This record gives sequence, C-alpha cells and structure tokens, in this order.
Amino acid sequence: MSKVISRISLSRNIEDIPFPSRATSIWIEDLKQRIKNLYQKIFAAKKYQWVQLDTIPKHALEKFYYQNLIPREVLENPANRYLIYSSHKGILVNYLDHLQIFSITSGLDLNRIYQDVNKLDNLIEKNIDYAYSEEWGYLTSHINKVGTGMDLSVTIHLPALSLLYGENRFIQWMRDKNLQVKNFRGEDGVIGHIYHFSNLYSLGVSEWQIINDLKKFGCTLSKWEKQVRESLKNNPPRSRELEETVMMKGRQLYRSGHFSLKDIFDFLSIWTLAWQCGIFSPRKGLKLIEVREILQKTWGNDNSLKKECLNILRYFRVISGEELCDV
Repeated sequence: MSKVISRISLSRNIEDIPFPSRATSIWIEDLKQRIKNLYQKIFAAKKYQWVQLDTIPKHALEKFYYQNLIPREVLENPANRYLIYSSHKGILVNYLDHLQIFSITSGLDLNRIYQDVNKLDNLIEKNIDYAYSEEWGYLTSHINKVGTGMDLSVTIHLPALSLLYGENRFIQWMRDKNLQVKNFRGEDGVIGHIYHFSNLYSLGVSEWQIINDLKKFGCTLSKWEKQVRESLKNNPPRSRELEETVMMKGRQLYRSGHFSLKDIFDFLSIWTLAWQCGIFSPRKGLKLIEVREILQKTWGNDNSLKKECLNILRYFRVISGEELCDV
C-alpha cells in the first residue's frame, strides 16, 4: 500500500495588522501578545502547547518538521514564529499569514481533518476579527489563497506508477487538473517518487468541493498504484526487471563519487517497492544490511544527509525501532 499523508490548513489574518512580510517588530510583538492571550484564554485549558520556535533546540525543531507540523521554511528560519499544537493539529503563527490553522492525517480522511480546523477556526473567530471582504472572502498574503483561505495537500508515494509511466507524465497530469505539484521538500521536481499536490485556487470554490475533488483524485491514485504493484508481484518477467533495476541502481550509487539527493531517494524508493512487493527474498537481493552499506558510503560524515535518508526510510515504513538504530 502506498504511503499517504494529508494536510489541511486555513490561512487567516487579523484585521488592521499588516501581513507578516510587511510587519515591523512592533506589529509582530502585538500579534504575539494577542495570540498568546488567546492561547491562555482558550487553548491552554484544552491541553495545547505554546512554543516559540526560535528558542528551542535544533533537534526539537526538526522533530516538528518531520511530523509535518511546520514547513521547511520555518525549520530554516524560525525567528518570530510560534506554534500552538496538540498532537496532529494546531496553529502556526506569523508564517506567510498571521495564522495557519492546520490538521494532519495519514491516509485520506479529509473530512475529519477539515472538521478539526473548522472547530479551531470558529473558536478563534469568536475572539478575533479576521481580515475579511464580502466580495473576496478571507484576505491572505498570497492571491491564490484568497477566498476560503484553504490549502489542502496530499503527499503520496507512487513508485510503481512512476516507473511505469514516468514522473513527467504524472506531473503534467496533475497540473492539467489544476493542481499545484511539488516534492515533499516543497520544491519543484519529484524526489523519491513522492508527489505533493494541492489545490491551486481557493476563490470561487467551496471548502467541500476542494475536499471532495482531492479525495477522489487521491483515492484514484492509491487504487491505481496498488493495481500496478500487484501486477509486479504476479508477473515474473516484470519482477525480475525491477530486481535488476534496483541492483544496478544500488551498485551505481555505491561506486559513484557524484550523486544527488534525488539519486539517493529514487534508489531507496524502488528498493522499498521491491521489498514491499516481496520480490527480494531473505537470501537474495538488497537486504537492509546491504542498503545500510550503500547509505553509509553515500552520506559519509554528513549528518544532515544521514538524517534525511533515515527519515525517508521511516516515511516509506521500512525501518523503525532497532532496525533504525542499526542503520
């Protein structure tokens, strides 16, 4: 089964305070105090945590990033940014907009995470006046989020479909459906056969229309990926071809002195595909210990690259617990 992570967020701004990109230190402090007062009034009693992100250790900040609670831009620049959270949901303060109300889930239960953010949004709106226009809806720092202010994204691992049809065809197909396509790092181009797609517009469409369209699209992709994986398992010539591809990519990566993050993650992706399809038996192919040797050669003394590799393997659901420690 392909790995799927869904995330929904509502962008909101407070009336009469400039957007974060234009706010001076006085406005930033005013925003902080107003939201912290709101936290103490409402959210502290509900067991939410308040975190000033530029005051915590790097490893704690990275944990928030790998849990999808903050984006890469906040990981790299946490100054004057705050997080109110409880488990998989919360509010990111002073990022692109004053408030980004979010909820995350594994899978495609988009209705539930929408209910999460809607409840938080209603609580806040009872106590704070949002920047809102009768004509345009919620006013946001990015024009494509004006309207509902909703950003709904689905991140999905599609190695079998990528090998069968090619990444470029999939990217174009998603864009033809008016979806924005990035990789899991928030950049253009696909890494590790992981596609991060989201609604392109928020104006002129309802929240439920956005949810229903992306849920239907995500379910179609998941079903299609599953069918292709089954055909790989049940077709000996195709199984051997995948096995040979993994072995060849592994040798190339081990012997090469020049490789990109995409080279590493694409190899881990197809190895994971073959491993999950049962194509590699315990006595044959690239087992975990052999992959570990390739990775140790690849990342050398680069601890940040090592962490990226281990987290992508965790995302693929390949390693955990003692196996993770061994790597």
